[in-house]
Amino acid sequence: MIRQSGSIVVLLSALGAGCASAQVPTEQLTQSKAAIRAAEEVGAPSQPAAALHLKLARDQVKAAESLIEEGDTELARMILRRAELDAELAVALAREERLQAEASEAVKRVQELKQKAP
Repeated sequence: MIRQSGSIVVLLSALGAGCASAQVPTEQLTQSKAAIRAAEEVGAPSQPAAALHLKLARDQVKAAESLIEEGDTELARMILRRAELDAELAVALAREERLQAEASEAVKRVQELKQKAP
């Protein structure tokens, strides 16, 4: 009887884990889409390296949405996480390019001031 009870506990645990992973990853979907919006807002579409990662993120969200419709929520969850990370990378690349441009402009202004100084 004890052995049978142990088997039932293991079976119920496995079923519970299966049900938990079958839930639609709405939170991850929301986070991925928010990261994409953030990348768009910082100008990622206009900068080649950032735009590439933004496109990857968008494509991954579309693929994940299809997987969710097909019922493969666990793979969708992983792809959505990857989409979020690609969008975050797009944000970082867009900011880096903007900061490099600002730094170059500052160096140029300093050089101009040095040339004007007596």
